[in-house]
Amino acid sequence: MSSATRYRIDGEPAEQVAADDRGLAYGDGVFRTLAIDDGRIVAWAFQYARLAHDCERLAIECPPAETLLAELRGLIAAGQHGVAKIMVTRGSGGRGYTPPVEPCPRRIVAVNDNFPAIPDTLALEPANIRLAEQPALAGIKHLNRLEQVWARRECETRDAADLAMYDTSGRIVATTMRNLLFRDRAGAWHTPALSRCGIAGVTRARLAYSAERAGRAVVETDIARSCLGDYEAAIACNALSGAIPVTRIADTPFAASRSMAEQAHRWLADTF
Repeated sequence: MSSATRYRIDGEPAEQVAADDRGLAYGDGVFRTLAIDDGRIVAWAFQYARLAHDCERLAIECPPAETLLAELRGLIAAGQHGVAKIMVTRGSGGRGYTPPVEPCPRRIVAVNDNFPAIPDTLALEPANIRLAEQPALAGIKHLNRLEQVWARRECETRDAADLAMYDTSGRIVATTMRNLLFRDRAGAWHTPALSRCGIAGVTRARLAYSAERAGRAVVETDIARSCLGDYEAAIACNALSGAIPVTRIADTPFAASRSMAEQAHRWLADTF
């Protein structure tokens, strides 16, 4: 976020954390990125549920929802459109990698008025970097995101809006910054399983929730590169971009992605 970003650290206006913060030193923490639409935080209930889940997985006490909401609302102007971010670290202390016995978690909230540009469609080439498989941390949006940082750098050097990311065994997982969902020719929705690596995003969860309510549960499955031709449509999604039609991944085209994205937008509107 830019220098114009407004911050609160543990409830106080500030722009610096302690040099021994474990989130800074080791990536020992979690974060969420949230869209702000007309002064409202989009899908707050889903966002907080996922934040609490990830904190629990790392044995970090999650700040109360009302505390985070109050701090965010203190930074959001009426009618504002923009981006918010919540970070929760284990705080300071401990010796080396060893965490403190009684940690004091640190919370950081930030709001920025600038909303990123969103592409109309995505044609994805594979990223060169692969996602390492670590089931213990799979799905968590923790602060160790060097794989994505390197992949976004690759996007810049290749002049690509986004790239498809595979794990070290050759299964497709996500893009550099979005989850992926596919639709087969029978109309069933599928999404890459995140039991080994990857981030379980809130927009993915919202779509799965709406699909289940509609009696069309999203199937989590391993998807090899050779199986992409089994699908007629694909979308890439995150909290800021919503659902974007994917026209192709490498040499595999998806002719029906626009209709899938339109359905996704309707479902997202139901969980706003």
